[in-house]
Formats: sequence, C-alpha cells, structure tokens
Amino acid sequence: MDAIAIDAQGRPVRDLGPADFEIIEGGSPRPIESVQFIGIDGTLPAADSPGPIETSDEEQTEAARDGTRLFAIFLDEYHVSPGPGVARVRAALTEFVDRNLGPRDLALIVKPLDSLPNLRLTRDRSAVRNAIATFDGRKGDYTPRTAFEQDYIASTPPRVDEVRAQVVVSALNAIAVHLGTLRGGRKTIIVISEGFGRVSRRRGDPVGLPSVDTVVRSANRSGVSIYPIDPRALAVDVDAGGVDPRDGAAAGAEAASDIDTLRALAQGTDGHAILSTTDVNAGFAGIVSDSSGYYVIAFQPAFQEETGRFHAVTVRATRPGVALRTRTGYWEPVPDAAAALRALEPVVPPMAHHASPLIRPWFGFTRADDGKTRVQFVWEPAGRIPGDRPRTESPVRVRLNVLNADGTLAFEGIVGTASQSGGTEQRPDALAGGEQPDAPQAAFDILPGRVYLRMQIEDETARLLDTDVRDLVVRPVAGPVALGTALVLRARNAREFRSLDSDPAANPVVTRQFSRTERLLIRIPVYASDGIPDLTVRLATAKGQGMRELAVTAEPGSNVRRIDLPLAGLAPAEYRIEFLATKGDATAQDSLTFRVTP
Repeated sequence: MDAIAIDAQGRPVRDLGPADFEIIEGGSPRPIESVQFIGIDGTLPAADSPGPIETSDEEQTEAARDGTRLFAIFLDEYHVSPGPGVARVRAALTEFVDRNLGPRDLALIVKPLDSLPNLRLTRDRSAVRNAIATFDGRKGDYTPRTAFEQDYIASTPPRVDEVRAQVVVSALNAIAVHLGTLRGGRKTIIVISEGFGRVSRRRGDPVGLPSVDTVVRSANRSGVSIYPIDPRALAVDVDAGGVDPRDGAAAGAEAASDIDTLRALAQGTDGHAILSTTDVNAGFAGIVSDSSGYYVIAFQPAFQEETGRFHAVTVRATRPGVALRTRTGYWEPVPDAAAALRALEPVVPPMAHHASPLIRPWFGFTRADDGKTRVQFVWEPAGRIPGDRPRTESPVRVRLNVLNADGTLAFEGIVGTASQSGGTEQRPDALAGGEQPDAPQAAFDILPGRVYLRMQIEDETARLLDTDVRDLVVRPVAGPVALGTALVLRARNAREFRSLDSDPAANPVVTRQFSRTERLLIRIPVYASDGIPDLTVRLATAKGQGMRELAVTAEPGSNVRRIDLPLAGLAPAEYRIEFLATKGDATAQDSLTFRVTP
C-alpha cells in the first residue's frame, strides 16, 4: 500500500521505517515486511535521452524507468460550462504541465469521446499543450458534433445528460485500468469537471457498464489516485473581487450531488478534491507533492486468496506528530490475473541498447500454461530509407537470445526471415555449408515481466552484420477476459489468400503498410475464464472515428477469431482496427493501426 506522511506543518516526512508504521486488519496487527520511501521529481539523469513513445511496448518500458511519474488529465468537456472561464482553465493546466512535468515524466490527455483502446502516455509536451488548447466547455450544449453523438446521444436533454455521465465514467475507468497495466507505484489522474451525478441504470441498458464505484475499485487496484478539480474554482480571480460560484446555497441540490461524486472519487482513491478558490494553490502543490514523495509499505495480509474481495485496512504512524493518508484497504487478486501483479524488475544489460536499422522485429503474445505468456517472434529486413547509401549486405538470419531479469538464459534460437506466399517461406532448401533453412519464427513461454533481448544479425555466409539489443515487457494474457496479439497476414491474390486461410500456422507480417490491391487476414486469440468471449471488431479512422463493424468468424476448433479485410475499398490513409471482447460483465480491448497506400 502507498502512504503519504506529513508533519504538523504539512511538510513531507521522509525518514520513516518499518517501526514507525502499524497496520491493522480485522482488528489485529499485521507483520510489516518492508517500508520504502519513493522520492522522484521527473528529472533526467545525465547522459540519459529517452526516445519517443510510439508503441505499447515502448510505453511499458519508459513507464518502468526509475524516477518516472505518470499523470493522466481527463478533460470532462461534457460537464464544464462554456464561457470565458474556460480560458483560465487552459492557462492553469498549461502552467501545471510546463512548471511541474519533468523530462522523464509521462502524461496522458483524454477527452470524453477519445478512443479508449488507443490510450498511450507520451513525453511529447506539444501534443499535451495542443490537447489542452482545444479544451472547450459543452455543459448545456446538446448539439451533436460527431457521428457517434448524432447516432447514440441525440435525445432529450435529461437522457443526454445520463448518457454523457456514463461516457465519462467509462472513460475514467479505462484510464485507471490502463495505468494499472504499467509499472507499480502511485499514479495520478487529474479530472477537470464541475461534477456529474451517479449513473442510473434503466431497463435495456447494457449490463456491465462501469459505475463510480467501479472507477474507485479500478483505481485502487492500479495504484491510482484521483484529483478532481472544479474549473469554476480556477476561473475566479478572488483578488480582483470575484465571487466563487460555489459559495452559498445557490448551487442547489443537484449541483451538490454532482460535487459529491467528485468528492467520492477523491476520497475513495486517496486523492484530493480541489473544489473552491481557496483550494487551488495548495491543491496543485499537493498533487505534485503526493506523486513525488510517498511510502510503499509491504505487509503480510490476513487473507491470501484470489477471489477479488476487498479487505479494509487501517494504517497508523507510531511516531508522534506524523499524520498519514492512505487508501482504506486492498483487493485480493482476481482469478487468472495473479501474473499481472508481478513486479517488472529492471534489467541490467551486459551491452548498451541498440536498435539495428537492418531489421524490423515483431513480438506477439498469447496465453500459455501455468500463468505464463507465449511470445512469438518474427522479423523482416528493414526497407531502405531514401538518401541512405546502398547496402551490400542482406540479413538472412537472426540468432535470438532471451535473458531473464537476473541475467539467466530463458531462450535461444535461430530465426530466418519469412517472405509470405501462401504462408510458405520462400527460401533455398539448404544454406551455405549445408545447413538446413532456419525456422521462420520462434516461440517460447515465459512468466510476464521484463526480459532482455540480444539479436545477432547475420548474412547468408553467417557473417555478423549487426547486433540488436533491447528490453521487452512481456505482458500477461490473463483475467476473466483477455486478448492475445493480433496477427496480420497479407495476400496479394486469391491463391495466396486461400493458402493463408488454410494454414493456421502461417507467418504474420511485420509491416503495417499495405497496398489497396492487397487483402488482409487478421487472426486474434480470445480468452475467457469460462468459455470463449464475444468479439466485436470495428474499423475506424486514425483519430478513432468509427467507420463500420467488421465481420468476425471463428477458426474451426480453436479460440482464434479471424477478420477478412480487402483493402480495395479504402482510400490511401491511416486506419485503426479496434477489438472488444466481452463475456458477462468482463471486457478486454486492444487495437492495431495500419496504412493503406495507392
């Protein structure tokens, strides 16, 4: 559990040890195994230059680096009043980003209708500022601005308000869950909203939709604290004689209920609600302080089961003059998800990291036995970049070594490049020296966590051309509902497509750029703790605007689902395919992007 410790003057206390804490569960003290103070400020160590984040694997890697803080800002446009006060909100958030986010910190900006399967943290401050600059208030404005709003939210104002509240709650839950897939430790969600009422349920509404209580549970499971900020508090200049619109009883019972929802999000997740002008300065300072200095307390719980139940815990400071702020308890792991809670221990590489320009690797994840993940590896030669000198060498094979976090060997193998034609690799029957053709892919089972990869790239004479060295975060394919990595197969004609369709072991392609003359076969494994979940697949634009649902069929006798996508009907552009698996109340989401060329 994480805990914030302050003295009588409100200053952080940074020198507490196990003897300074007491944990009570079920009326009895619990043994404390360790206490660690986490002090981080997002600064960048000398000689460290983290790169951009373009993939989920890179997001996992960068989030796990020591000294990185994770911030998400949710801009609830549906519940913010339009007017000149919005400009004050933009200015306050921009100042927060510029003044408080360090070069190592990662940020995520989300609005109600953003695509939830495509959430990804970034270090691109210009993208964060641009998202803030386009923030607008739409409370009371029911004019549809997207096809989704026209089709699904257009109704009477009271019903629109209910649907908008559900959209906001679902987005907050998705953010909390996404942050929980990243490294352990405290994470922060800042919510800009005037508040919204508890979501009501009607006959005919889909089951399993998140509620405010769901958001609180997801946040606490993920180590997330929520800090709601009422933008009306930021929009008032008290020094100039302004009056806080929340002062007095004029707000009414409905507004009070909306604010109570914000308080519930903060109090239930060990955050703090900034709801009045007097809270603003101290509130922003508190957000930074809480994320920059906190304790992580490891203790032996009274229950060690996997039923997903909540257990109330009281954490006290035994040192006089020290006050603690902690969560109210913990949740047991849910069945089949214990592997997701394994710590991602840092890897100490024996060589400097290096991404070779000669190859493009791809790693896919599926479920294996005993809580492990099966990792599939294929690679392709990288295309020549215009302006580069012509290459005389041609990579033919990769010698792959996979090391555990402690440096022990987890897997080694030789993998040849596979050019697809009906799923069959087009390679000579024998290589130089009489060797047999190398396997076109590798697969190995490993516990989720961080591993270290070394890929030695050779030509057809076994001469070493380059060495690719990198980390890989192996994600768990676990939980009540889960999705494996989608495999993309490319066919250039009807014969190739029939061959791919009849070969369940056909090699996927690494590239995500295709011609309009081609046809894609996409395979994605789906899992549920009880049976096989339903899968919905949607084709969308690169910005997440839905285009149409794609037909999904089952691979005979397996848990793999397939999508047949001819590209002739798509204009040259970038597109996204969004996957949603559901089984009862449980869901799992993923997406992939690709580009169509003429």
